[in-house]
Order: sequence, then C-alpha cells, then structure tokens
Amino acid sequence: MPNPKTIRTLAAVRVLARLSPVVAASLLLVAPAARADGLSAGETARLLRGEPVSRPQQLDRGSHHYVGGVTYEVIDAAPGQVTALMDDVKSWRRLLPRTREATPVGEADGDSLVELTHGSSLVQVSYTLRLHRDGTSMRFWMDRGRSHDIDDAWGYARSIALPDGRTLLTWGILVDMGPGLLRELFESRVQTLALAVPDRVRDVMLERSARGQRASR
Repeated sequence: MPNPKTIRTLAAVRVLARLSPVVAASLLLVAPAARADGLSAGETARLLRGEPVSRPQQLDRGSHHYVGGVTYEVIDAAPGQVTALMDDVKSWRRLLPRTREATPVGEADGDSLVELTHGSSLVQVSYTLRLHRDGTSMRFWMDRGRSHDIDDAWGYARSIALPDGRTLLTWGILVDMGPGLLRELFESRVQTLALAVPDRVRDVMLERSARGQRASR
C-alpha cells in the first residue's frame, strides 16, 4: 500500500495536470504571448522536484516590443503565506531583481500603487505599478499616467493549493524597455531576471520556515 507521502505526491501530479489549462486560460488576461499551453509530463516532474519551469516569450504589439514570459514553481508554503509575502512591499527588494526602492504611493479605486526603482549605481529606471488583488491572484500593470523610464510593464501572479500542502505559483510578466540604449544593452538580462521571481519567492519562504523551526526548538 502506498505511503501517505506517495499518495500526496500522486495527487499533486493530478492537480498539476488538471490545472495546466486553467492556469493557461487565466494568463490570457495578461497577454496572448505570456501564457502556457499546458504542462508536459517532464515539466510536471521538474516542478515536483522543486525546479522552476520557465517559458521565455517575446511579443510585438503596435509600437511596443515586450519580453518576459511565464514561470511556474512549486513553493513549500500554503497559498495564503505566498500571497502574504508577495503583498508585503517591504519584501519586494528581495523578490524583484535589482530593485533599489519599492514605495507605496497611494491607491486607485481600491488598487495599490507602488513606485519602483531598479538598477545599479550607474543606471536606474523608475515607474509605478498598479496592483489588483483577487483572492490568491494578482494582476499588475504600469500606471502610464505617472512618471516612467520604461515604456510598459504588466503581469499576473497566481497561487494554487496542491494536495500536499504546497503551492503552485504561476508568474507571468511582459516588459517593454522602450527603444534605445536601455533595450539594446539590458533587454535580455531584464527578461532573465524577471522570470526568476518565483525562485526568489521560494528562497524567502524557505528562509522563513527555517527561522520558524529554529525558534521552536
């Protein structure tokens, strides 16, 4: 008879297989290119081993040229914990690569507004994101009515509970750096870093779990 851990793992496989088209459909809210067409058996196996699955994408829409894609990752935490972490703007410097500042600057019709600054001591870009939360799902997009050093950015995050208590985090993002030197020098690197956000979420959750275990001893 299979042990409980094996049963939970098999159940998680079934959930991942069932949710793949659901996740793909939800990402249609972001953009036609920033979505997945269902997880393969190999990708599901990688996720259950704790590895991220990324699908880089590029999209040309009108005058905009977007890079980004979709990353899936299984996080060793409940969806509520993952959601709480991603809602904590103070943690964004850990979660969003090359983030120097993340500052709440108000609300718009109940949505949060957060001003972000990314870069190094030599090159920096700033813009404001608008975030709309719906349960364990979040959509975000650049507020074009505020000062911005890039042309556009938008995306989606969703946390789905797995039977073994972990969370399937889906992260979709598209960024338009705008024409010129920024795009030529940094677009490829920005795409790679943008798709690494779920990995950073996993690392922070693991650190918090380790601290909690040490405190309980």
